[in-house]
Amino acid sequence: MRIVFFVFVCALYAAAYSPLPVLGPNVEAGVYSAFAPIEPRGAFIPQGNADFEFSWLEPLGEDRYGTWKVNKTRYLRFLAGAEISPFYATVRAGVGFAPLAAPFNILELRFIYENENLLWSDVEQSLMPNESPHITETWNGNYIFDQFYNKSKLSQIQSFSSEISAKYTAKTFEMSFSALFALIDIGSDYDKKSFDYMRGIPLHSRDYIVKSHLSATYHLGESLSLQAQIYNSFSGKRFKFFADNKFTNYSKEALSMYNIFAGLLWRFNGGNSYLSLEPGWFVRDGNKDSFHDSAADKFIIALQYRYFWSFNFGK
Repeated sequence: MRIVFFVFVCALYAAAYSPLPVLGPNVEAGVYSAFAPIEPRGAFIPQGNADFEFSWLEPLGEDRYGTWKVNKTRYLRFLAGAEISPFYATVRAGVGFAPLAAPFNILELRFIYENENLLWSDVEQSLMPNESPHITETWNGNYIFDQFYNKSKLSQIQSFSSEISAKYTAKTFEMSFSALFALIDIGSDYDKKSFDYMRGIPLHSRDYIVKSHLSATYHLGESLSLQAQIYNSFSGKRFKFFADNKFTNYSKEALSMYNIFAGLLWRFNGGNSYLSLEPGWFVRDGNKDSFHDSAADKFIIALQYRYFWSFNFGK
């Protein structure tokens, strides 16, 4: 069922709203928060962060710096960013390619390295099927928050990801899609089993995660839009390569989660800023339908503010 859902997700075009970039420098920053208002220490672990992102888009065609042709521009992207929250601090760097001619130039392939440091918030997770306590007892707010700072450690998570994305922009709506595969390396004293706050899911070292994100934005006017988003994350059994010349795997809980949002987005400051409010639904799944979360656990709210710096570079 997870595989069917993921294939269905990947077949759609539906990443969140952003103003059009320009060839040359692009800078954006913002704050984000998501929480379960009815059950704040339940199944959904609250999220809150501030981030800063820089991209340099180098033209691959005849377009000049400071310009952008909607759904037509081809480019090479150099990106770097940082993200901070009470639970972690992350830096990232990578490159992206959109070299194809129209209509396929809406596709971009990215390769990204991320270094995530858990700030005295590394909480051990139970990821083996017969391990005690079970994952259903450790993947929840009560267990994790009881361990914070005084019982948790400073640890590091590194990831190497490949991502493909597509974005189509029209006069009254935008649709986009991204799919990501990341290899995870965790350095901790907990047999390398930790909760990854940035991704919102428990992971094991030498693990992998598959993520997808879709959103559709419909502009009601110059300043107000409707937005719907779907996030999906999946992490299966750990693979072990070249063991006795065979391809084998470690027995580990296969975990997945879905976040579904729909709400309003208000653009201001000439379209260079936006504020969004999106009620949503959180669903997680494990082996043998092990999670039985209530509606209070599943109902979540997401708030986001972003600012985009515009440049007249090259004009």
